[in-house]
Amino acid sequence: MFIEKVEGSPSPSSDAELCQLLHAVRRGDVIHPRLKQLLVHLGFVELRGLQLILTGKGRHLMRT
Repeated sequence: MFIEKVEGSPSPSSDAELCQLLHAVRRGDVIHPRLKQLLVHLGFVELRGLQLILTGKGRHLMRT
C-alpha cells in the first residue's frame, strides 16, 4: 500500500527562524559568509560594500 504525503505551506516556526536571522542582519550581527550568500541569493538582503541591507522582500517577511 502506497501512502503519499502532501506538504502544506511551511510551518510558522520556519518563518520565525528566518525572521530572527533577518533581525540579526538589521542589528549588524556577524553572520557566516555562506549564510550571507544564501540570503542574497534568495533576495532577502543585498550586499552594499561590506554591509548587508534588507531588501523589500526581507522587510515584508519581517512584518508578517
